[in-house]
Amino acid sequence: MLTNFKGFIGLFLCCGLLFSARAQAPASLPVHVVRSIDPADADFQDLEFLLQEIGPARVVMLGEPTHGEGNVFEAKARLIRFLREKMGFTTLAFESGFYDLRKAQQALETGNSAQEALGNSVFGVWTSTQEFQAVLPLVGSGKLRVAGFDPQLFSEGYAGDLVDDLQVFLSKEKGGAALHYDYLEEVISFMGEHFMFLPSTQLADFEKEMAKAQRLVDKAAASTNVARRADAAFWQQCLRSLLAQARDYEAHDSGTKDEKEFKAADSNPRDAQMADNLLWYLRAHPQEKVICWAALPHLANKVEALNDVEIQTFRPMGRAVKAALGPDQVYILGTLAGGGTHGFAGMGGYQPVPPPAAGTLEAELLAQGAEFSFVSLKHDAPGRALTTYAFEYKPLTGPWSEVVDGFLFLRAVNPPHGAKLVPNAPAPPADTAALARAIPGAINPAARPQRVRPGTAGQTIRGTVLDRKTSQPVPYASVSVPGQGVGTVADGQGRFALRVIGTTALQISSVGYATAALTPKLSGEPLTVRLVPAAYELQDVQVRGESLDPRRIMKKVLAALPTNYEQEDYAAEVYTHRRLSHFDTLRYDGEYVSRVFEPAGHRDFNGGFLMRGPRQQHQVREVRVRQPLPPPAKPGALIKGGHGFFTSTADPVRISPLFKTGTWRKFNLRLDSVVERGGETVYIIGFAVRRPTHRSTGTYLQSGYSGRFFVRQQDHAVVHYEALWELDTVKMNAIARKHHPRRDGISQLYTSVYADDRTDHVVDYARGANGRYHVSRSAAQGLSVGRVLRGNRHFHTQMSVEQYFTVVPALAPTLETAPTNAASEFEQLGHTVYHPQFWDRYQLPTLTLKTPAPAAAKP
Repeated sequence: MLTNFKGFIGLFLCCGLLFSARAQAPASLPVHVVRSIDPADADFQDLEFLLQEIGPARVVMLGEPTHGEGNVFEAKARLIRFLREKMGFTTLAFESGFYDLRKAQQALETGNSAQEALGNSVFGVWTSTQEFQAVLPLVGSGKLRVAGFDPQLFSEGYAGDLVDDLQVFLSKEKGGAALHYDYLEEVISFMGEHFMFLPSTQLADFEKEMAKAQRLVDKAAASTNVARRADAAFWQQCLRSLLAQARDYEAHDSGTKDEKEFKAADSNPRDAQMADNLLWYLRAHPQEKVICWAALPHLANKVEALNDVEIQTFRPMGRAVKAALGPDQVYILGTLAGGGTHGFAGMGGYQPVPPPAAGTLEAELLAQGAEFSFVSLKHDAPGRALTTYAFEYKPLTGPWSEVVDGFLFLRAVNPPHGAKLVPNAPAPPADTAALARAIPGAINPAARPQRVRPGTAGQTIRGTVLDRKTSQPVPYASVSVPGQGVGTVADGQGRFALRVIGTTALQISSVGYATAALTPKLSGEPLTVRLVPAAYELQDVQVRGESLDPRRIMKKVLAALPTNYEQEDYAAEVYTHRRLSHFDTLRYDGEYVSRVFEPAGHRDFNGGFLMRGPRQQHQVREVRVRQPLPPPAKPGALIKGGHGFFTSTADPVRISPLFKTGTWRKFNLRLDSVVERGGETVYIIGFAVRRPTHRSTGTYLQSGYSGRFFVRQQDHAVVHYEALWELDTVKMNAIARKHHPRRDGISQLYTSVYADDRTDHVVDYARGANGRYHVSRSAAQGLSVGRVLRGNRHFHTQMSVEQYFTVVPALAPTLETAPTNAASEFEQLGHTVYHPQFWDRYQLPTLTLKTPAPAAAKP
């Protein structure tokens, strides 16, 4: 049975088999001893035999048993160096995105580093490892070109630019502006992020829009301009590849199948398209000699020769490429292991290589005693029945010379090592990781949770929030009683209802508007609150010598980031107040003091691919719970996806795509206001993401990400930030409804349908003694309304998290200075001892986040 590699949500779908066969003892095969697999070893005398072995082949395919062998990556890097320096190979093609690697090649040609180019294009299963770093010096100007042949997209990198690039290319064609690019972006980005077809649309509609795009590209292909014709040829193939992938997802839904459900033939459409993409590249670049890097099952030839019923239905890309080019034009080189360990900590854990049974090829090679060796099946064992563990360490028997031309044997393999491991970094809990990858769209836009005081009399205030200029409703405005922790959120028509005690002032706010304050009348009559758009509060401020174009201001903000914000490791003490309510019941109210360690390279809140990059470390030190979670609720009930609900997501300047040079242009920017504060000029810049994708929002399944941020003119530092995140409930609900009847793995992740789900996040920055800015306050307010499909249980959940940061001296992460707990901050809450004496003397911060916005306007 072909394995799905669920830990990558269908990224690789590599071919393995569950098969038991009677081993046949081979006669002793000639072996070439290989001295080294060290990529730095440039003495290639031990590899000279490959000159004759590979011969005139134009394509050499380098396969691996799984993606979990670090020293196999090293061995492949040395082989690549040999093939380039001794045999004239010119392109390195990866089992990664066809579009993505073309973008990477363009980046290399314009002087970008190999680390940046491949990091944004090649799947992280390779680029996130130390061993893969040896490949980077081999590509770039005057070295190897790069290409990709996988129809799947790498949503973490360049794939987010695909539709933008297509739009730019087609803008020169008559009718190019009429294409529905937003729709294409929605579908294509969803495929790249979730490895399935968008459930809320129809394949026929996507095919129709793609046909329009293809006709426009075909027109461009007839251009008299040679460069434009070449670009058009690429886009013709790219659109074919995308359409094939969409049809595959819709027909087979392979990315949602678990190991038991996934069958070998499910990979056939993807392998066919990988072959087609590679063959296109070879035709488009007839002078190139290509090295392919992929899992061996994809690169294999005639697997139907193996005596396993299921594998005989599989048609790998290697078979198609060899049939198209001829047997001598393609050489397939696999790797074998005699022992060791393989795998990833973040994907199924580490697994031992099974001891090879007597009579297997691995047992024969082990007996010969060499650390590394090579055996030729093409020349020394044609047609011979052998048993090997070459596909995911499952024993398979047959004439392996029909499948692979030769094997590099490693006496033992070891797992890859992270390229940027953080010492003592705790692993997040499983449910947090699931939110971050599988349901990263569980980010909930916001209302301030209503704090319930049972048994206390009061009145319900009702009203409507309108735009003062247009008299249109202001949806989802926040309505609160300042300083009391009492609040609600208006609905989509601006209507709200809030129960308060006695006569008290209300504060009404919404992103893009001036905050309003009023005291309701005791008569109980409905209120009408009119908010002033921020664009209409421009003050008479003279700004000389500087453009007020928000894009130019943003460029200066980005250029000043290294100077304005801490670039080195630092630590902070954090006070957190967390509240959770369900309908009208307060379910949790707690506060705690933590120590967090912020590593210099922290740019992704969960550490990036497999959480191998730098991640913030968190240790809860003191806790006081006013209202504990009612049983049987567990700490996981306090987890909410989205910015502001974790200390690691409190700093948008550090982690949001809005403040990254490669993605800020994906936002519409506007200058809302220029104001004077304390003798300083402050720009207030509004933003809204143009197309909400993972690359543009930093998370998943969002229908909107908008807000505003405040910039000091003097140093172009961001000193305040407000954002509204809106969950794409249409997509979420479509996925949940599609998979709920199946009871499959996806249904365990998408358990609910949502009527509403939003998050507000507000951040203040303070300048430290060293002149650099850091987060001083962060407040997130979340609202989630819907029902759980199984049991039809309704929920109306509100969560509030307020965090106050105090920077402490930056020290290296040790047991004394940095958190080392493996548990999440939520799990730590249940194990941290309550010390009344600490709280008796602890000075609480002011629990109202002061927003440096223009003075509150009267409604």
